Amino acid sequence: MRTDRLSLRQRLLLWLLLPILLLTGIWAWATYAIVLHFANRTYDWSLQDTAQTLAGQVRVVHGAPEFDLPPAAHRMLEFDEVDKVYFSVSDDHGQQLVGNRSLPPGPARVMVPGETRFYDSRVDGETVRLVEYTVPSGVHGQLLFVRVAETLHKRQAMARDALVYMITPQLLFLASIVLLVWHGIGRGMAPLSRIRDAIARRTHEDLSPLGESGLPTEVHEQVHVINDLMARLGRTITAQQRFIADATHQLRTPITVLCAQAELALRAHGQDELRAELAKLNATTVRLARLANQLLSLSRAEARQSGALDFAPVDVAALLEDVVERLVPAALAKQIEVSIELADESAVYGNRQFLSEMLANLVDNAIRYTPPGGRVGVGARQANGSVAFVVTDNGPGIPEPERQRVLEPFYRSADAGVDGSGLGLAIAHEIATLHKGRITLTAASGDSGLMASVEIPAASASCP
Repeated sequence: MRTDRLSLRQRLLLWLLLPILLLTGIWAWATYAIVLHFANRTYDWSLQDTAQTLAGQVRVVHGAPEFDLPPAAHRMLEFDEVDKVYFSVSDDHGQQLVGNRSLPPGPARVMVPGETRFYDSRVDGETVRLVEYTVPSGVHGQLLFVRVAETLHKRQAMARDALVYMITPQLLFLASIVLLVWHGIGRGMAPLSRIRDAIARRTHEDLSPLGESGLPTEVHEQVHVINDLMARLGRTITAQQRFIADATHQLRTPITVLCAQAELALRAHGQDELRAELAKLNATTVRLARLANQLLSLSRAEARQSGALDFAPVDVAALLEDVVERLVPAALAKQIEVSIELADESAVYGNRQFLSEMLANLVDNAIRYTPPGGRVGVGARQANGSVAFVVTDNGPGIPEPERQRVLEPFYRSADAGVDGSGLGLAIAHEIATLHKGRITLTAASGDSGLMASVEIPAASASCP
């Protein structure tokens, strides 16, 4: 039977019935053994009485033991409708004095007068139960052994009959248990059916929580987890919808400008006018490409918050040099001095591609907002099991009330004064969160400039 195709109700019934059937079998075997034990004791007492009665018929005549058993008593002793009965009287030399069968002695041991012992043996190919009773012969201390044997048919029949009479109500009891368990499981699983029906009636837009009242503890826990999942899905879908709306709004303006500049280029009358319009068109295209790349980076970082990511030790010095080297042309175009400062050799545990994007956005943001001829500093220092990436500039900075808001996507300060999308710091914040780090924005010196610090756990503290 394939259990993977069974319902939960059937599986529970199966797992409950198998132990019950096993215990019923053990109970039947134990019952049979107990009844057989007491049947043996009852018939053993009867054999013992017979042996003692035979022993009472031993007489000593002229110095020799004789056994006086009338023929009628002999026939009565052997008569049994079910079992075969054997008896014998023999001396301690093994010579049979009287009896209908020479019976095997019991296990060898020293016997004393008046002692009775029981044992099993075989006679005529059948298993028999024997009793051996020892009596003195009255001649020179000799002993006589009175043995009575009986086959086991009555004993076994009694045990079987008792088992049949006891197993019948037990089977009825077992059938009742099956019905009660089946009904009880159905009643116990009714809340699951209600939850199933409630979910089946939902539309894909309905993420409201399921009712948790009146549920068993186990079902309540499952429903609570489902409600928590739906709440997270609701927040994620809301964030995605907001992101799509904001991205559409952000992309609409440069695309509109791009179309307008393309029309102006088509209307240009001279070579110089055409080149000027194409230059504007190229600049707008570059801004649009940068915006698209930033949107893609932010989307990837947000998506990775709930997914697996390949982390490995990342060398901090090599990471900073690679990022600064890529952004040096933009700094030279504005005659901005970029310096790198490393306190010591260190490494962080993270994803190199995302960390590179985080630093590139911070450094690019600093270059964009730093006036021509200014300075941008890039460094890293190690403290308290973390590595702090620090990017400073001597630009206008960000007012303290807005430092938390600029970490949100598309938010830009009214005093920014530079074209941008409002995504650079948001991307850095998402990637820092992805690496269990945090970003802090403060003034670089006094009230001017900006210092962006991102703390990421060091490799030695985070490596599994």
